[in-house]
Amino acid sequence: MWIGIAAVVVVVVIILALFAAGVFNPPATPTATPLRIGAVLSMSGGLAAYGPDILKAIQLAVSEINSQGGVNGMNVTLNYGDDATLPATGAQVATTLIQQNHVSAIIGSLASGVSASVISVCAQNNVVEVSPASTSPLFSNLTLTKGWFFRTVPSDALQGVVAAHYLYTNRSFRNVAVIGIDNPYGNGLASVFQTAFEALGGHVTVKEIVPEKLASYTTYLQTVFAAGQPDAIYFIAFPDTGLQLMKDWYANHASWPTNWTFSEGLQAQSFIDSLVSNSVPVQAIQGSAPVSPAGALYDAFANRFNAAYSHMPGLFASQGYDAAYMIALAAQKAGATDGPSIKAQMIPISGTSAGTGTKVYPGPGNWTAARAAVTAGGALNYEGASGSLNWNQYGDPTSSYEIWGMNTSNQITELQFFPEAQVIAWTS
Repeated sequence: MWIGIAAVVVVVVIILALFAAGVFNPPATPTATPLRIGAVLSMSGGLAAYGPDILKAIQLAVSEINSQGGVNGMNVTLNYGDDATLPATGAQVATTLIQQNHVSAIIGSLASGVSASVISVCAQNNVVEVSPASTSPLFSNLTLTKGWFFRTVPSDALQGVVAAHYLYTNRSFRNVAVIGIDNPYGNGLASVFQTAFEALGGHVTVKEIVPEKLASYTTYLQTVFAAGQPDAIYFIAFPDTGLQLMKDWYANHASWPTNWTFSEGLQAQSFIDSLVSNSVPVQAIQGSAPVSPAGALYDAFANRFNAAYSHMPGLFASQGYDAAYMIALAAQKAGATDGPSIKAQMIPISGTSAGTGTKVYPGPGNWTAARAAVTAGGALNYEGASGSLNWNQYGDPTSSYEIWGMNTSNQITELQFFPEAQVIAWTS
């Protein structure tokens, strides 16, 4: 009997020890993690004219989201780095954000060449990338992006067609030269424009692809004009390259007269101002671009941006703002902040061109309503400051387009508007 009692005592002691060690406790609930967003932006280099305002817009969005309860009950964190408009630097910044800051989504980059290097890092690490400015048709390719790439600006597969139709039909030009910088943006848009212009019956006298940031472009311009006097030149570049090439053209403009139409990469008021300060005439210059955001949502965003930073937002700032909100909405909808969970909800939360789903909006008060819509269940349809942003299977939105030019004070202004339905008809 005493042996039996002793055995029972030993068993009880062991069981108590196991309880103390937590062996019989229920499995611990995994610790939730906050949404961590990274940004790879051009704060220096060829696209430095755009990076600072895009960063400010992202910071504004994160601040608004956090002031309304954050994502899944936690504040969103934001870390960023400067890619210097260089692909290798962009890849390094993305790697640092993923490995050290543990981000699950990256906003950026701006240059298509940099975004191409960033997506290679993101796809390998299951991190979502949303670009507010990369427009190359290169990204409409799931073999490249593996479905991890989205953008809040439309593909140049649309812009090239719009520019071709405008120059052929509206300006009645039949002989046009194309100059593009030697990167995915310049190569892609130049090819789309040439194909579309020639399909209409026009003739591309020469397609000249030029290196970026040279000290002189005179020899390249000589090649362009040696191919025949064009009615116009469609010029695809960033401001640093654009300034030098236009200075070289103007130095010889008496023998090289022509009309210039720019891509949206040169739609920066600071760039136009630099042309004016270098005595390059700008009144006749026109350009193509996704339509400048407009409407109540954009105006509300622009006013909040101005209140926060004492100036109105620059080009692509609203696209950066929307990128932050759409990542947050996808994470809220997923109920998780890891990359795969966010990726799975990115297209569903963007809505459709038919406008189905509960519409949700960015901004003070609206994020609270968006979280309530997530809780209620059902389809969502994000409507942003930069537009409706209905993503297709490639993460591409459609857009209306504009032709821009100068007012009498050499300020950029819209000259002509092409609605989304017209653009879709041209590209179908």
